[in-house]
Amino acid sequence: MRSKDCFDQERRNFLRVVQRSGIAMGTIQASSLLAGVMMARVAEAQSGTATKHVSVFMPGGCTPAKWVPTGATLPIQSAPLQSHYSAGRVALISNATMFQGGHGVMFCRFNEANPWGKQSIDVNLGKVLSANSNSPVKWLNLGTTGGSELSRDSAGIPTITSPAAALDILFAGGGGGTGTGTVPPRKSLVDYHATAINDLKAKLGQHELQKLDSHLSAIRELESKIVTTGGSTGSCPRPPESAVVGFDATSRVMSEIAVLALKCNLTSSVSLAFGDDQHNHVLDGAMIVDTTGAHRPRPSHDSHHNQGNPNYAGYYDNDVRYYMSLTAQLLDKLQAENLLTSTIVTQVSDMGNVDAHSGSNCPMLVAGAGVKGGKVVNAGGAGQTALFQTVGLALQANQGANGSLYRSWGSQTIAGIF
Repeated sequence: MRSKDCFDQERRNFLRVVQRSGIAMGTIQASSLLAGVMMARVAEAQSGTATKHVSVFMPGGCTPAKWVPTGATLPIQSAPLQSHYSAGRVALISNATMFQGGHGVMFCRFNEANPWGKQSIDVNLGKVLSANSNSPVKWLNLGTTGGSELSRDSAGIPTITSPAAALDILFAGGGGGTGTGTVPPRKSLVDYHATAINDLKAKLGQHELQKLDSHLSAIRELESKIVTTGGSTGSCPRPPESAVVGFDATSRVMSEIAVLALKCNLTSSVSLAFGDDQHNHVLDGAMIVDTTGAHRPRPSHDSHHNQGNPNYAGYYDNDVRYYMSLTAQLLDKLQAENLLTSTIVTQVSDMGNVDAHSGSNCPMLVAGAGVKGGKVVNAGGAGQTALFQTVGLALQANQGANGSLYRSWGSQTIAGIF
């Protein structure tokens, strides 16, 4: 029996055990938090089997000679990934093409050159994988910068840039897609579910109690980072997006939310956008001296086309290296939670040669479950759709009862990744 069939059978068996134990399915289904906690036990049985996916967008391309290694040591721009590369968790992809490379076509990054009316990779895999696993939230599209959409179904889907809104969607019963769940008025999501949680605790064994307590503690920890005003009595308004300040803080909290969502089995598909392809976001502390001698904030875009300007010396290398550190810390968190044995992480960018806005030599990578890492895989000029097809097949998204939901990304794949 295939591993996916085994999982489906085990999931059905486990749900029957839950019903026989006296836990009302209505209680489980009423809360995405509790549903995820219960299903997480089934997910544990799949160690080594890819069942989840994270799509990462890193803006700004790279300098290929400074991103692709020639030996075991990663060069300056990809260096933050060194520990995961050396451990064989990451495969860097060279000679890859981003169709529609350049600015202003964000909706092509997780899709293709003609994406209108089509599902992006995060949405499609979310529909298939979440249906297979009964995850309550089909996909979760997180980002740092509003105004430019990566995710698409039949039309564009706004990126969630508020950590508070992301937590509400995950844990307040927001439902399918990115969800629209809200908690009026705003209070701790753990307190919001107190009655159901206490009812469930009375019927859980020690293993499930420990798992539930772990999830609840993680939620409270995240809430403490994003709720900076108001009390916990339920009379305060929903925290504004500005509750987390700065590009770096927002990026790192969004990564924590992504990992928590996967850990609790609340979703099987997450996307993370660190900035957008207009590159007008400003990284923390990034300043430049303009022609008048005044210091001003430096949009990330300013470093791209001024690499020969001594006033910008090293800025582009530092920017790319910083973005890669965000990917590295996401992998760190997934590894710490033992999620890299069941999760595939795919990263794309918006271009390769940033001076030319070229789509060639675009920095892409794959990490996690089943990946033959610690090496460079030559894509032979293939684009992101070939990468998505390769990853989708590795996730067996085209198989099983819900395989009909899988969007085929064409027959081309990239050999040597899995």
